[in-house]
Amino acid sequence: MSSEIENIKVSMPTGVKNVLIINLLIMLVSGWALFNMYTETGAEVLIAFATWSLFGTLAFAQVVLLSRMRKAWGMLRALIYVVALLQALTTMVLTKDFFSLWGALIFFGSLFVVIYLIGLRGYLNSDGFKQWLLKLQ
Repeated sequence: MSSEIENIKVSMPTGVKNVLIINLLIMLVSGWALFNMYTETGAEVLIAFATWSLFGTLAFAQVVLLSRMRKAWGMLRALIYVVALLQALTTMVLTKDFFSLWGALIFFGSLFVVIYLIGLRGYLNSDGFKQWLLKLQ
């Protein structure tokens, strides 16, 4: 009997590809928002901190998913939970501008990000994702 471990190439699931694309889109929008905060307006400290945290967390998620870092997976799930709570707080702060067009768009965009982060954390806990992550490369 051979005790060699067989190398199995596993293709990336469609869900992970979708997460990577959505993360990239949210990172582009938050990067644009950060650029506007510091060039055109005086940014509120909480909103700037939340946007930087979101941008950094999604960049870290991209690295973890693309390189399949198993040890960083648990930390990523906790980090996504913290950033989702921070984004929810930011969404509450953004309700003050809800009755303007831009305020309503920003509010619903922030609400979408909160719901997406909660769903992303759930996807990272799913059995299908765990099977893909823990398979041999």
